[in-house]
Amino acid sequence: MLDERLMFVSIPVTTEQETPQVRAAAAAAAELYTAHAPLLRYIAVTKFHVPRSDAEALVHDVFTTYFSRPGAVRSPRPYLIGAICNAARYYWRERKNEEAALDDSGLLPPIPEQITEDVGRKLLLATMLSRIGAKCRDLLSRYYLDGESTADIAASRGTTTDYVLFLLHRCRRRAREIVQAGDAVHRR
Repeated sequence: MLDERLMFVSIPVTTEQETPQVRAAAAAAAELYTAHAPLLRYIAVTKFHVPRSDAEALVHDVFTTYFSRPGAVRSPRPYLIGAICNAARYYWRERKNEEAALDDSGLLPPIPEQITEDVGRKLLLATMLSRIGAKCRDLLSRYYLDGESTADIAASRGTTTDYVLFLLHRCRRRAREIVQAGDAVHRR
């Protein structure tokens, strides 16, 4: 009997077209809302621990769904209670997914100690390369980073292979001194 009156809720009405049937359906909807909304809020907050502000939105969603198809529901009270339970469960599933997406620690494994040591070494190497001088920086990067042979470096510089080996020795010694001085500073 109550559902038949609610079928008219979805009819667009202006004040000129307001009929007694429409007024009765609106009154029935208001009565249903006032009778069940506090119970639905209570269930969402106490049983499912949904925050009050979000529980209010869930209650409105449940009633919106109910009023969008009034003829499909035989008994409103069990339908509304079941709908608020399902809506609260869905709320927490979505909240869990949002938190997992925002949680960076779950996406990245913990950083091993070896990587942090490598970062320290790279920073020390960058400091060393900035202090070592252009000639040594070029020679060391070509030999170690680019993988050029001493013969290729000698040919491009117009010198002998033995002189390139001598320069590499001097540059490595200078780099070692800078790195040792940097380690001493970092250990203090």
